[in-house]
Amino acid sequence: MATWSDLKAYVHNRYKVADERDDMMKLIFETDNLRSQVVIIWRLTLAANGSEWIHIESPIGEIGQVDLAALVRTVGNTVVGGLASSGDLVTFRHSVPLADLSIAEFEQPLHLVIGTADLLEQRFTGGDKF
Repeated sequence: MATWSDLKAYVHNRYKVADERDDMMKLIFETDNLRSQVVIIWRLTLAANGSEWIHIESPIGEIGQVDLAALVRTVGNTVVGGLASSGDLVTFRHSVPLADLSIAEFEQPLHLVIGTADLLEQRFTGGDKF
């Protein structure tokens, strides 16, 4: 995959897209125990050099409703991704450059973000809002 159009075509062929805009795709995945997890894939352009990157991002909970200190300590042990925020939400996010992106470099982080965000949401909110 070398372009955002290539990634979008790949995602459309493999997954059901729940929402889409020019620089964003929203997917919803079914996880274990009748849970689901929202994932947003964003296209970004770095101002410094114009290179395109993608964020693979999934919400965990509202900023004021989770124990951020405990969440940071928990996420400190992960290999892929880290904590971020989007509006009033705490998210789990992984970013990769788009130009050299291979299928494995997309699929593996995608599924790690889905699983990690779902576990963190369950552990830190006790619910399944996202």
